[in-house]
Amino acid sequence: MTHLKAPYAELSDQVKEAAARWTNLVPAEHRRETPKSAKSALETLEEHVSSCREHPLRALWVAHRHLQDQSPAVRMAALVLASEALWWLGHFHDAEIAAQSALDADPDSDQARWRLAVALYREGRFDQVKRALDILLQSAARFAPGWALRGQAHVWLAPDDPGAGRSDFATAATLEPGKWVVPQRIGRADFRRAIDAEISRFDSEMGASANNPDVGVEFLPAESVASGRDPDIRWEVADGPDTAAISPFAVLGGEFAIERRANVVPGTRFILYQRNIENLCKDKATLTDEIRKSVAEVYRVALYTDEAVSYKGAPEHHAEAEDAPEDQGG
Repeated sequence: MTHLKAPYAELSDQVKEAAARWTNLVPAEHRRETPKSAKSALETLEEHVSSCREHPLRALWVAHRHLQDQSPAVRMAALVLASEALWWLGHFHDAEIAAQSALDADPDSDQARWRLAVALYREGRFDQVKRALDILLQSAARFAPGWALRGQAHVWLAPDDPGAGRSDFATAATLEPGKWVVPQRIGRADFRRAIDAEISRFDSEMGASANNPDVGVEFLPAESVASGRDPDIRWEVADGPDTAAISPFAVLGGEFAIERRANVVPGTRFILYQRNIENLCKDKATLTDEIRKSVAEVYRVALYTDEAVSYKGAPEHHAEAEDAPEDQGG
């Protein structure tokens, strides 16, 4: 949790205005918690932090109920919890407001800075993400997700550079080798050939069809992120239905990974994102599997088949969905 000796945290007018919006997000069935004494309030907030992703609406209500607590530490913890709950609910700008307010009150809070960084990441403000993480990693040098996310920010800031973020990815992989990887990079032409090979294989296995997908390749989903979509998607339907409102409980992968059947017609164009696919893969063999999986997902949607995809691909760990680091002394 945040520092127990956090300085006085007076809510700004911006936070008060945002907090009024938050109450409208919470249905009646989630409004069960009431404020308690400072000690039990901190314990309650800590419990909700540990399980926020499973019930963000209830967590948001709990956080909101403690924003006016007499204890500065409780208000700080409530702002951090509110930021996380809003993030999981897909309200990234409000998540940024809550995190920034917490950070303004306690600039030493690693939790608040992490919540700010991940909110900025989902807003596509990658230069600010990097600056936030530069500071965070000075005090949380062993926080592997922070290094991984800074690596991803570097990739977004220099997508044409195959070495962008490499040292950050390597640090994350050293700290947590079972989760984070140094991405396997290949040339753009080689990636396109690998996609074409999988398309040819699927065509031969499934037979020619007017519904066979038109598949393009880009480095990163820049236009989608500008419209509020997930920076880490592996593929999507080009100019397809708005996906910004899809539940952020499934921030992994492409549209298939969140069990969403797009309304596609023959000739629909799909886009695969090279850097996001590579980011999951530690070697060429894993990259081959991940490309095969992504193409299989596209075919499943394009051909309206309900057959399960049998390709495992790479484990999908996403740094911005990780828990915040512990504050020192918290």
